[in-house]
Amino acid sequence: MNNYAPLPLELDNVSCVFGSGPRTVTALDGVSLQLKPGELVAVMGPSGSGKSTLLNVGGLLQQPTSGRVLLEGVDAAALSPNKTAEYRRRHVGVVFQNFNLVSALTVGENVTLPLELDGLSSAQCREQAEAALEEVGLAGTADRFPEEISGGQAQRVAIARALIGPRKVLLADEPTGALDTSTGEAIMNVLRSKIDGGASGIIVTHEPRFAAWADRVVLLRDGRVTTPQGGSHA
Repeated sequence: MNNYAPLPLELDNVSCVFGSGPRTVTALDGVSLQLKPGELVAVMGPSGSGKSTLLNVGGLLQQPTSGRVLLEGVDAAALSPNKTAEYRRRHVGVVFQNFNLVSALTVGENVTLPLELDGLSSAQCREQAEAALEEVGLAGTADRFPEEISGGQAQRVAIARALIGPRKVLLADEPTGALDTSTGEAIMNVLRSKIDGGASGIIVTHEPRFAAWADRVVLLRDGRVTTPQGGSHA
């Protein structure tokens, strides 16, 4: 009897090359990474090592030059642009380093944008937005606009948007970057609880204290994975 279940996310010998000739930049160079169910992986490395590119490729936001990206066993290369967008919307939550909030939408509308694109009713979206915002410590902010909240609050709105709905893969680029230590710890606790509840995640971080929440740490240097390390979480 075959009990094989596909992994939430798998990068198989992925390379990303930008430019040509003397301006060629290899952002990822033969990277392989498997994300298991219920696992949080921290990716660390110096600036320019390929960390953000890895998240963009894993989040189906960017196609690799070579190699394969498998999301729940489905090869991303086999998906049409519309199917890629649908897979990303339903299966992957991404926290961008610069938040990527839509200024013309309220905080609540920003959070539920993926659900609205999937056709959920306004009432369902509102209910889920308020629950997601409360989970990241922002209860009562659904009707504010991004310009009316602080950078740290905007970071948490971005995290709430990534956590909403049925997504099982969370990819976060410096999710605690704009937060003070205590708020950062609270956010890591939220992320960790989601992972322990059955999701899987990758966080890019420069902070060893936040990387310690992960099950393992992957080091990137010059687009290559170096010695992986074990991790522990509180």
